[in-house]
Parts: sequence; structure tokens; C-alpha cells
Amino acid sequence: MTATLADGSPYSNDYCFVVELRNGLIHRVREYVDTARGHRLVFGPAPARDVTR
Repeated sequence: MTATLADGSPYSNDYCFVVELRNGLIHRVREYVDTARGHRLVFGPAPARDVTR
């Protein structure tokens, strides 16, 4: 999926939809997405953490 965020920056992330059928009808749809990438694109990188403590 590609989009333009409210601040004008681009958003691009991969999505995968798994559709399960039963008797020829849609029974369930599951969506998989890289939520960490989406978060970084929307909110920016996470601040560095001090791991020495």
C-alpha cells in the first residue's frame, strides 16, 4: 500500500491478506502487515535507548 501522510511524507508498506473459504464462501480474512515499519513511517524512528544501565 502506498499513501501520502497528513504531513505530506510518503507511506509505503507491504500487506498480505489470507482469505479462507468454506463451501465456496469467504469464511475468514486475515491481514498481515509490518506494524513496526508502519509505526516508523508515521511516527519516525524510536529514540535511542541507553542499554548500559
